[in-house]
Amino acid sequence: MNDPLDMFIFAKVVELKGFSNAAKDLGLSRSAISKHVSKLEHRLGARLLNRSTRKLSLTEAGNSAYEHCARIVADVAASELSVQRFVRGVRGTLRVSAPGAFGRMFFVPLLPEYLRLHPDVSIELTLSDQLVNLVEGRFDIAISSSPLIHANLIRRQLTPLRYLVCASADYLRAAGTPQHPQDLKNHNCIFYSSSAVRGDLWTLTRARESQTIEVRGNLRVNNSESVRDAVLGGLGIALMPTFVSSNEVRNGALIPVLSDWTPQGTLGSSMTAHFISDRQLTPKIRTLIDYLVLRFKRNPTWDR
Repeated sequence: MNDPLDMFIFAKVVELKGFSNAAKDLGLSRSAISKHVSKLEHRLGARLLNRSTRKLSLTEAGNSAYEHCARIVADVAASELSVQRFVRGVRGTLRVSAPGAFGRMFFVPLLPEYLRLHPDVSIELTLSDQLVNLVEGRFDIAISSSPLIHANLIRRQLTPLRYLVCASADYLRAAGTPQHPQDLKNHNCIFYSSSAVRGDLWTLTRARESQTIEVRGNLRVNNSESVRDAVLGGLGIALMPTFVSSNEVRNGALIPVLSDWTPQGTLGSSMTAHFISDRQLTPKIRTLIDYLVLRFKRNPTWDR
């Protein structure tokens, strides 16, 4: 089987009318160019070029070979143009993973504007709270509150995450209001739990004091909105990110407890975009991440 590189270089020699011109164009030495052509002639068992000090001409066999080799040059050029369309322009398909509740509530509503700004981009979005492998899942971007432990990943924070311990007024009337984190042991605590997040160890701090409590309850679920809805139904107390609870706190449906304590989040301290390290980061990835950072900023709307 002929080496495609030998065939490519032979076609370049013919196209540029000489070994020296081909060497200059390809960044190789003239002797290296000559060796590749000689290797091709040896494999084909025929002389392809008539060499002289003044002129280079194709033999009959060389003319036939050139027709085939020229197609390789054309295919390579077409491939380069195809790739450069995606490198230089904001276009192509973006495969993105995002957490279920956060993605539905805050990521998806931002997509129409981004796609209007970049009409040549399409997005394939997977909403899941499972930690993903960008390589195996063929994702361009993974948005997650938990750090993804993979090599060659770049991380960019989109927004900080803050938390509240909340319950409904009905529940607090029936079960009482906890005054200290240790009181949570006597309450029905609803918590987020998944393969990546245990969820039943709550840590609250005040000044230099820290309390970690292993809570118990009759409902654990791997979706933040479901935790909130169960609390709204009066089932118990939950530690929730403010992005899923702030509206209900404002309208009085949820009541924060232990307000003089600062809860640490079981889901993580920030929502972060992860993408594979690449010196030539494609514009479609860069523009989406820049757009998200600009929209979320450091003080997200749900915490204002």
